[in-house]
Order: sequence, then structure tokens, then C-alpha cells
Amino acid sequence: MPQQPVLPVPDLAETCARYLKQVKPLLNDEDYAATAAAVRQFQTRSAPGLQAGLQAFAAETDRSWLIDAWLESYLKIRTPLPLASNVGFHIRTLGRDLGGWAAALAGVCADYHHGRISAPQTPQGAPVCMAQWQILRGAARVPQTGCDTFRIAETPSRHIGVLHNGFYYRIAALDENDEAYHPDTFRQAVAQILADSAENPFPVVVPCYPGGNQTARVYKALRSKEENAELADYLETDLFHISIYREESLNADEDLAYATFAKQQNIWCYKPTTFCYNTATERLFLHCEHTWEDGGTLKGIVALAAEKNGGKGRKAAPAISRHAWHLTPAQKKSWPQWQQNYAAQARKMRVKSVVIPFDGGSIPKGTSHDALMQFLLQYAQLTTYGDIRNTYEAVDVSHFAYGRTECVRPVSEESLAFVASLLQEKPAQSLLDAALAEHKARIKAAKTGQGANRHLLGLQLAAKRKNSHVPAFFKSTGYQTFSTDFLSTSTLGDDAVIINFAFAPTSPDGLGINYTLAQEGWLFTVSYPETQEREVAIFIEALKQGGSRLLVFFNPLPKEH
Repeated sequence: MPQQPVLPVPDLAETCARYLKQVKPLLNDEDYAATAAAVRQFQTRSAPGLQAGLQAFAAETDRSWLIDAWLESYLKIRTPLPLASNVGFHIRTLGRDLGGWAAALAGVCADYHHGRISAPQTPQGAPVCMAQWQILRGAARVPQTGCDTFRIAETPSRHIGVLHNGFYYRIAALDENDEAYHPDTFRQAVAQILADSAENPFPVVVPCYPGGNQTARVYKALRSKEENAELADYLETDLFHISIYREESLNADEDLAYATFAKQQNIWCYKPTTFCYNTATERLFLHCEHTWEDGGTLKGIVALAAEKNGGKGRKAAPAISRHAWHLTPAQKKSWPQWQQNYAAQARKMRVKSVVIPFDGGSIPKGTSHDALMQFLLQYAQLTTYGDIRNTYEAVDVSHFAYGRTECVRPVSEESLAFVASLLQEKPAQSLLDAALAEHKARIKAAKTGQGANRHLLGLQLAAKRKNSHVPAFFKSTGYQTFSTDFLSTSTLGDDAVIINFAFAPTSPDGLGINYTLAQEGWLFTVSYPETQEREVAIFIEALKQGGSRLLVFFNPLPKEH
């Protein structure tokens, strides 16, 4: 297996300079002056000692100096996971039925087991770290009080789980040689499960949804009974789950919201990979618990499944068993209340998408679509809210050992200058060139492990490891602004296998935004609470207006003579 470089510890002075440059457009003059003074004090007093501590810590590990804190930041989330950090992906079915997809995904798990999956490469040709791919053994987040844990199956599983009508159906997915069964075996299994008309009045997945410590207490109580321990192990270690349900009359956005926020609680939301299939719309989704893996890894797994030709594997009668919890009277009494409490929260979440069509127009070769879409988000934010707040742009750094994502701050003085010219319908090429160059420089810094956000977080963690006083710098207005995401944005590039995805905003009044270079144009998918309905309607209209102006700029109408 290729050896990845470890995440570097950036130069302290360079990080402080990057921080000041990136936070400046977000602050007024008074707050920026105070922020600059706080940086000077931090850089000369406490920061050098913290930098030395971080460098020493990094030198002691062959993993990432950030990975343990990264995992802990997810595992300590105490709110229901679909409303906090889980993600829902809309998968392109490519004409394949659910049985075909189940067989293909099991085939990818078999390939991983037999070492047949080569490490993917970045566009620059660097192999990625395969640590995230361990979920193909069978894995799950495990509820615990205070901080959850994450379990990767000690022995790779041969089974998958299907959630339907409140039960957990366990299916043998791999044969005795750890190869996936033929798609017909999975089709028969799905048909048998759908033919079972029984409904469990106490659905297996409900304990997930109180969230945090309450889920941990319930799960511990369930697991303490010998007759429940087996089901708990299945939920945690089976290869992946499939949730099958029927919800009529949902458009694509509503269907994605249903699979992401799970208002009907039909997903064991502590599982990294649950494939959700709506039999009414015949749409396929992937609900992801986000602790161990990122979207790039999931896209890679789905892409490998899409490449499976569907004709391989041994045909056999499906081996299916049905499972439910053994509950106390008190637990049975609490079950419907937990369901109602979560449903009341989840039904407030919305997803709305919009495509800005190219309509035959073109973008100059070599121009970053990623940057252009970020500029349109700034255009929409200024139009909707009248000011600019912080944006998080995720950048994959899995080419480092145990690398996850780095944070890019795409709002710059250069981008705002270009966006202002677009708002005035006077876009200038020189302003666009400067904005594109700055965005490219920030992406490059992130890709090489030089991002300011993660480095400053590392210094903060170094202070906690020393049990020393956390410097006032980290409590300053500038740093709080810099580390709070009003727009949390992410992309997986094109829509070849994953059409779009949804996730809850990371701040109470913010928006979660996926942006995708679709075949027909720029696709934006906005996730938000219902209280933002009016603002999101304006935001989407502004995206359309800004996109139209940008396309006209690139494709001007011929002048009339």
C-alpha cells in the first residue's frame, strides 16, 4: 500500500498572515484593527510555545496530528445526527434496480476484502490514504455517554441489513469465499422482504433519534439484555444497510430531504452507509454518518459499484433472518414519544435545488467552475442579506496519511470586488482574473496542508493538551467570525454517479449548500430550516440572476450594427 506523507505543521508567521488576509473582508475597520492587534500579541507571546508543542506532537505520530481531534469533534456531537452532521446523497441509478445495486455494493466490499481495490489518485497523481475505506469491512458509530466511539468490524462481515416496516432483516451478501452473490439472489431477498406484511410497532432504529446521551443510555440498556446483544452487533458490524420505504408524490428535493433528515426514522443513523430506496419514486439515496469517511470516499465506492456489470456471483436462495428489540414495558411506553419528538424537529428541514443552465453557452477553458460557483454564492448572499458572512469550502486532503478535508475561506477582497462589479452589471475581466488567482492560491495552500483554519485549531488543541490557559486570541471577535460558518459549502465535482447531496447547516441561521457541475449547468442544492424559507427563495433567485449575468459576460451577444 502506498505510503502517504503526513500532514505538515505550517509556518506560524505564514498562518497568521493568511488568517488576517482571509478574515479582513468579514470585519469592519474597528474589528479588524482589534483583530490585527490580537494577532500581534498572540504571535509574540503564547503562539511560539504552542507551535513548538504542536510540532513535537506531530513528530511523534505516523498518522495525522489532527485526526484524533477530528474524530472526537464528530463523536462528541450530542444532537440527533441527521440534524447535525450526517449527509444524504442522491445516487444516479443508471437503470439498475435495487437488487442490482445491492449486489454491486456487496461486490465492492468483497473486492476490498480480497485486496482488489487500488488506491485512487488525486488529479495531481498522488495516491489517497485508504483508511476511510475500512468502512467496507462493516462499521458503525457506537453511542456512548459524553463521547461516542467508532467500531470497525474485527472480522469482515458477510451480511447486510435491510430496514423495512420497523424490522431489521439480515441477508447473507457474501458466500463462504467472501464473494458477492448474484444480483438475482438480492432481488429475491428484496422481494421476500417486501412481501412480508408484518409491521413492527417499535421500529428498531428509533433509539438513534433522541441523540447524544439519551441515545447512549437507551442503547446501553438495550445492549445489556442478552437477547438484544446479537442485534446490536449486527447493526454495528454488517457491511451496510438498505432502507426500503414507500413515500408517494415526492419531488426530487423532497425525496432527498426525506433520506437526509429521516423524519420517519427508518435509518440506523449511526451507520456510515445506508442506501435508501423509495419504491414509489424509484430513487436511490445514500445516508452517511460522517465521522469516519468523507464524500470523496463515498463517491469512489459508489463509482466502483456503478462499474460492476451485474452478471457475476453465485446464485443461491437468499438467507434472511428478521430481528427486533426485546423491550421492557417502560421502553415500549417511551418509543412513540421519541418518534414524535424527533419527527417534530426533522419536518422543519427543507431542501431546494436550482440549475443554472448553460443553454449552449461556454466557460473559457481552464476557468475554475468551483471558483465561479463560489462567486455566485457571494452574489446571492449579498443580494439576500445585504452583507457578507463567512463561508466554509471543503477541500479534500486525503492524499495525506489519515487526511480528511481542509477548510478554504473563499470570500476575499478580490472575489468581492468582482462580485460587486457583477451586481452593477459591469463585470471586468481584470477583476475576475484577480479573484480567480486568489481562489486558486487558497486552494493550493489547503491542498498542500498550509490552511490557516486547521493550523489555528491545532494550536488551540496544543493549549488544551498542555492544560494551559487558552489564549484570549481564540475568544476574540475576529477568530469567532473566522471559525463560524454562515454558508457551509461542499462539492463532489460532477454528477456522473452522485447527482447532489444535502446536509444540515452548521450554524443556527446558516445554510448548507452543495454545488455541482451538472451536465446541463451549475446545480446548487440548499438545505435549511423552514424559518429561512423566505430568505432561501430570494437567495435562489439571486443565484439564477447572478448566473445569468456571468454567462452573458462569458458569452456576450453580438453587437447590432
